[in-house]
Parts: sequence; structure tokens; C-alpha cells
Amino acid sequence: MSVPELASQESKALADVAARAWPSAHLARIETLAGDASARRYARLRLSGAAPASVIAMLLPHDVAAGASEELTAGDVPSELPFVDVQRFLVRHDVPVPELYIYDEAAGILLLEDLGDVPLADAALREGSDRAALFGQAIDVLARIAALGARPDPSCGAFRQRYDRTLIGRELDVVSSHGLASCDTGPARDPQSDPAIHAALARLGDRIAAQPYVLMHRDYHAWNLQVDARGKVRVIDFQDALLGPALYDLASLCTDRDSDRFVDAALEASLLQRFGAELARRGGPAYTEHARLRSDYFDAVAYRTLRVIGRFRFLAIEKGKPAYLRFLPRMAKQTRRALEVTGDAELLGLLAERNPVFA
Repeated sequence: MSVPELASQESKALADVAARAWPSAHLARIETLAGDASARRYARLRLSGAAPASVIAMLLPHDVAAGASEELTAGDVPSELPFVDVQRFLVRHDVPVPELYIYDEAAGILLLEDLGDVPLADAALREGSDRAALFGQAIDVLARIAALGARPDPSCGAFRQRYDRTLIGRELDVVSSHGLASCDTGPARDPQSDPAIHAALARLGDRIAAQPYVLMHRDYHAWNLQVDARGKVRVIDFQDALLGPALYDLASLCTDRDSDRFVDAALEASLLQRFGAELARRGGPAYTEHARLRSDYFDAVAYRTLRVIGRFRFLAIEKGKPAYLRFLPRMAKQTRRALEVTGDAELLGLLAERNPVFA
């Protein structure tokens, strides 16, 4: 993925914000960084003097309202930038997130603690890495976040948003309209034009909505978890947190993109059991029957992989961002596996008829 250079006015704005945060520091260098699927951009600022040696700058898009999410949402646009709101809440509850040094709302710039360049995905693939220990950390952090949903805090906007059945239905419409489009370049389909797939997806949506609700990160995967210099797992990209189905984030952690390279069936099973126990220990929903925990988990895998396939196809068709299409075959394999576990042969057959990636 190419990394666009910063315009001169953006470089000046970064220098100005850094000077306000650390008046005695000198901005030595700006390094643009590869972004993600969002419109946010990132840069590393190298500093000298009385400051951190480096910080990460998040640059917000100027043509989007500061509180707006790029994900599907329910309710009004929040008055405060969700990243700032949720970061403050998570810090209060000892969730390991990056420190926020300064937020310049007018410039659309946040300066954050530099956690390094090692996502959990890369750390897990290093020779000699202890994957079980790394993912064990990730599970414990996830359970800490999820259990916070049992004690809603009205001061945090995440608790005023809910991943409810209506929002689930909107996500499933994207699965049908874009995930099942005739090809990667479109055009998108009318999701109401296919009653059979609509009904089968709706049944999956009903099962997801019936899960206990927790505080959900919404994008908790091995590329949104950083391993810092001390080997500690840290959480990023939490701005879309809201109340949602209990097993969604675990499904994300274990089955996103090409995570089958580092999460095999044995590790997945142990992480599922650990999450259920840790969630209950922290006061979150208690799964007293492992069969229900496992069933809810694989429903979440099917739903979440389908949802992401729809999202990646949407980015390609509507936004001209095809880079994520390379993950579709492996994610569709995860969808097939999950539907086989849950016994939803009807949905699996309908998907295979409409897109050969599911066959």
C-alpha cells in the first residue's frame, strides 16, 4: 500500500500542535505511515528535547464531521470525537490504550503515544513467539472491556450506541448488496431482490441479536492490537465501541483476514474457554453451558466474517479500495467452517449459489 506524502500545510500544522504540547521540543522529522481501511491518516513525529522521542499523529479527514463514524451507526452523531471520549473512559478502567497527549479539534490532529510497529499479528508469527501467552493477554484485555458493559457509564458515548437488531439488519443488507455482488467491481445488488438469502441472513441476525450484550470494541483483531517494547498487548482503534453481542469481538480476534496463519483450532478452543471464564469472573455475562458459548461463538464467526466480506467488497466497489479483496477467500473459508459447526446448511448453500468464494 502506498503512503501519501503530507502537504506542506499539514506538516506545518503538525509542527504547530507538537510545539504546543512540548514547547521546548524540536520536531526533527515527520514520517508518513500506512493507514487502514478508514479515511484517517497517520504519521510518526520524531522529536528531540524535553518530549517523547516519537509520537503518532492521527490526522482526521476534513470533509467528515468530527464525531461521525465511518461504520454504520444508530442514533445521533456524538458531540465529542468518539476516540477522545472512549480513550478517556478506557484509561479510567485500566485498559491498556495509548496515551492521548493533545487533540487539536480545529486542525483535526491528535498526538498519541507511539506504541511501535509490531501488531499482534506480526508478533505471533515471529520465530519462537509464545502465541498462547500473547493471545492470552489479548483475551484478558477483551474480557476486561466486555465486562464494563455490565456497569453502563452515561458519561461515555459508547453506552448510548447499541449494535441492535436494526443495525445488524443494515450490516446484513451490505452482505447481500455488496458481498454477493456479481463481481468485485460491482454493481451492487438490491438486497430486497433476493428473498431467500434475505430470510436466511435474517435468521442469523436474530441469533446474533439474542446474545448477551457487552461493551464491544467492534474491530478487535490482531492488527488493532499492538505489542509494545515491554511485550504488553495494547489496544488501538477503539473509537467505534458500543454495546453489542458478547462473542463478536472474540470472533474478530480469531478469524479476521488471514488470522488462520496464527490461530489454529486448538488455540481457538482454548481462547474461547478462557474468554468465557474471564468474562464471568469480571462480572460480565456468565455462560454456564459450554455448548451455548460455542454455539454463540460460531454464529458470531459466521456473522462477522460475512459482515467484513460485505465491507471489503463495499470498499472496492464504492470507494475504489480493492486492497482488502485478497482476504476474501480465507474469510469465506471461515464462514463455511462456522456454518458447518452451527448446522446452517441452508444459508451455506444459498451463499455458495450466489458467490463461488463460498463454494
